[in-house]
Amino acid sequence: MKPVTKKIMIAVSLILFLFCAYHAAQIVRWKMHIWLPDYISQVFKGKPAVSGPRHVMFLFVDHYEPGLNEKGVALNNQWLNNYRELAGRHKDSYGRKPQHTWFYAYDHKNDGVMPDLARAVYEGYGEIEFHWHHDNDTNQTFPAKLAEGVAWFNRYGALVDGNGTVAFSFIHGNWSLDNSRGKTACGVNRELDILKGAGCYADFTFPSFGQVSQPAQINSIYYAADDDGPKSYNRGVPAAVGKKNSKDLMIFEGPLTLVDYGAFELDPYPSRRKVDSWIDANIHVQGRPEWIFIKVFTHGVQSRKVIFSPIADEMFSALEQKYAQGDYRLHYVTAREAYNIVRAAEDGKSGDPDQYRDYEIKPPLNKIKPLSLP
Repeated sequence: MKPVTKKIMIAVSLILFLFCAYHAAQIVRWKMHIWLPDYISQVFKGKPAVSGPRHVMFLFVDHYEPGLNEKGVALNNQWLNNYRELAGRHKDSYGRKPQHTWFYAYDHKNDGVMPDLARAVYEGYGEIEFHWHHDNDTNQTFPAKLAEGVAWFNRYGALVDGNGTVAFSFIHGNWSLDNSRGKTACGVNRELDILKGAGCYADFTFPSFGQVSQPAQINSIYYAADDDGPKSYNRGVPAAVGKKNSKDLMIFEGPLTLVDYGAFELDPYPSRRKVDSWIDANIHVQGRPEWIFIKVFTHGVQSRKVIFSPIADEMFSALEQKYAQGDYRLHYVTAREAYNIVRAAEDGKSGDPDQYRDYEIKPPLNKIKPLSLP
């Protein structure tokens, strides 16, 4: 072998080694090894055939943290006024404006914020659910604290229906559901069962890209059985037609691909092209592939500059232009409504999912009548 040829081969080998080493380091850094096997499996498996219109359920969930005292009240009012303007410019295939689900942080509880937020619910802009950063709890201490939190929300007509039945969905603060990131970010190994027993019907925390809490099972709606260890939700039984599960907690995931992970934040910055990647994640109930669910998350207060910039308008316009007509129907839904549509699919319901928004969990009290505080 000529010396020049040998040098070229060495250089090429070095470049390939560095390329592979760099990407291997990125995989480890962003914890991608947790979910890449499932992603590769989904790519090779392909997508089931669909006949007739495809229905896209789009839900925007918000880790909503407006803050405390009068500053939090003012920030919340400003945010809501901006959102009313944004939502007023858009509608789905049924003429319904975008629906926001405020997963309100209980550790930010502010009695000045909640009446205004409840008013926005009554006006038809979305619904309130439960978000919480808690730490150093145990299986023994958590239930009473959770009950106290639920009762606080109930005072404002949230997490409870007109008959007094408590029902809520949950997003764990710091991506730490079921003690998946340790005691200082949770501490409760039986969190799934405790949440379920308190009236929680589904968790909407994931994906948690780059975190050890990220489940191995991705792009899925599934049921996780709790155990005495942390991260019991790592894998579960997928929601499927004819296989309704009322015992375990539903884990409702958003899209996670090599392109995006369903975040609408300042970082990563969203773009119009990501909408197609959300569709391609193909999250659905097994046996009902024509009903597709897209759960996009944000920290609405921290990312308000991007939410109330032209970027959000472009996202909604992209959805409406491509997925609200022709072979598609677009549905703007809340977390509760998305859950109900999943449950209807499990019971074998088909056709237009819009009729199943209130299928199992009924609308919260603050949605059906104006808030009246003593």
